[in-house]
Amino acid sequence: MEQCIQRLQKNDPEGALVNLFPAIDKTAEKRRPKDNVGKRIKAFLRDEEVLITAVGMGNVFRNCSFDGMSFEDALYKFGRNSITHEGELDPKLKFVQNGTMKIGIRDWILPVSYIVGMSLAVVIAKENRGEAIPAHLGVTIFDKQFQINELWGNPAPLKGHISELFQDDKLFEETQT
Repeated sequence: MEQCIQRLQKNDPEGALVNLFPAIDKTAEKRRPKDNVGKRIKAFLRDEEVLITAVGMGNVFRNCSFDGMSFEDALYKFGRNSITHEGELDPKLKFVQNGTMKIGIRDWILPVSYIVGMSLAVVIAKENRGEAIPAHLGVTIFDKQFQINELWGNPAPLKGHISELFQDDKLFEETQT
């Protein structure tokens, strides 16, 4: 996770994903040890969709599908699989700094902050309680600073802040904590 964060700081979203997808898989495997890799990664991304989209796009997307493809399907197919099997992101998936989101048949353009959301989903997952990174890194989410090592396996502070911001104390009720 530390390398993922460092890559994000260097504006290297593809490099961040190279480090992030194994962390997602390891967390997803703890959550669903009997599922195969594709099923568990997609399920993890779906479980954490509210957090990921809130952090990544400033809005909550839940159970959305575009031309028959969900966020987790696109991230798995064009992100994780392409990196694992081709060594790079599929050209259909791009991450941009300017906050743009464009989803269509030809491409999925998401803000880099979407990767931040996926990273935080790994960090706060209860399955990762007790983990830490050596560096004292922090992240600012909606104008509030959080120390990464204080969030490991501890979803309450971040989810509470987002719920308060969205004025919805049931925002995360349908997702796994």
